[in-house]
Amino acid sequence: MLLAAPSAHAQRLPWADWLGTYAGTALFYRSIPLEDIVPAPKSPREEYGDGTPFALQFAVRIVDGNPAVWLRIDGGPMQTDEVGETMFFGPVTDGVALLRSADARVMPRSASLTARPNQLGTSALFTHADGSFWRRYFTATFTSAGADVILWVFDATGTRARTWRGSTVRRP
Repeated sequence: MLLAAPSAHAQRLPWADWLGTYAGTALFYRSIPLEDIVPAPKSPREEYGDGTPFALQFAVRIVDGNPAVWLRIDGGPMQTDEVGETMFFGPVTDGVALLRSADARVMPRSASLTARPNQLGTSALFTHADGSFWRRYFTATFTSAGADVILWVFDATGTRARTWRGSTVRRP
């Protein structure tokens, strides 16, 4: 019996509608415990932020026919340096693109981009100097004025996810 899978095709997305630079703010939303404790605690430990918003900027570009996402975060544990970081991805196939290269002071070990008709997201794995790691997720849901954003950071032990939410407007 011969099994055949459908071939993967590059996905058509509204890149032209998304291209540009977005600026806004985000603030701490909550910490979600992911502890593998059985039985689970009745009152899981949560962290609360100080409520201070911080600046967030991102840009969506097409470079050599493929998507690139520039991100600058001015607060929280996932803060980028002052020039931000750019991740260059390969072709989007079935809604996913893999990291091709990056321009950043702290380079991700790996990263991917996911795309839906009104949303894009990046997932990037970074390594600390001691060999431990952390993962950052960035999601932008596009609106008529800009994008609503969510940032997730998973710690090195994988026991806690911290989230920030915010809104951005598209710059002219």
